Amino acid sequence: MRSGSLNLAGAMLVVLAALAGCGGPQPRAPSPTPIDAGADAAPVDAAPPDPVDPATAELLAALREQRDRACACTDAACGEDAEALAVQWGLDHPDVVRAARPTPDQQRELAALIEAAEACLERWHEDEHGHRHGP
Repeated sequence: MRSGSLNLAGAMLVVLAALAGCGGPQPRAPSPTPIDAGADAAPVDAAPPDPVDPATAELLAALREQRDRACACTDAACGEDAEALAVQWGLDHPDVVRAARPTPDQQRELAALIEAAEACLERWHEDEHGHRHGP
């Protein structure tokens, strides 16, 4: 395995560890108990869903783009470039990673995107015998 793949794996582990430390979305304060205003009163709606967390949305978009770039590669040079860009994005955006508050479903999606990108990049890595795994 190349040292670059260790850099990507390390960078992605940092992302996952930071996200795991987030603990998901912050609990919402309980809604006040509605006062019964009689039959003519307007219905009380349930609390609206949480708005999309901008940092989580940005992180998901970046990881989707990185996965797509990695999986579109047809040679080792492209794979190395995709890997370098993914690592650089993480280095350039630590604030986004720290600010992200993904839901459990989003955490699973983030992990799946990272795994997919790594699987695509693995095609271009040399094994311990110097063999490439690409087509």
